[in-house]
Amino acid sequence: MAAKKLQVKSKYNEYDLDGDGIVSDAEIENAKAMKETETQLRKQLAQLRMARYTLIAMGAFTFAMFFVDVERVKALADISNLFYLSGAGIVGAYMGTTAWMNKK
Repeated sequence: MAAKKLQVKSKYNEYDLDGDGIVSDAEIENAKAMKETETQLRKQLAQLRMARYTLIAMGAFTFAMFFVDVERVKALADISNLFYLSGAGIVGAYMGTTAWMNKK
């Protein structure tokens, strides 16, 4: 069977890794693997950002509590407990999944 040549501005040009104008099955498989890897990296980066910003928010909240009246701190005690528990859950889940993925 004759190999199929690509058009000049084909959407499949990105899959032609060796630049010969022909997209082989191996090149398509490599392109799929690269796309999956890029998707995984984006996901991990989003999770890392979420964990970082959660830790920053927890630190800022704790720092801000030093400058708030004692009555307000007592009123916010239940909400702040929930905030810290949910933040710790987010950070713990990130760290756990990262350790689990590195173990594989």
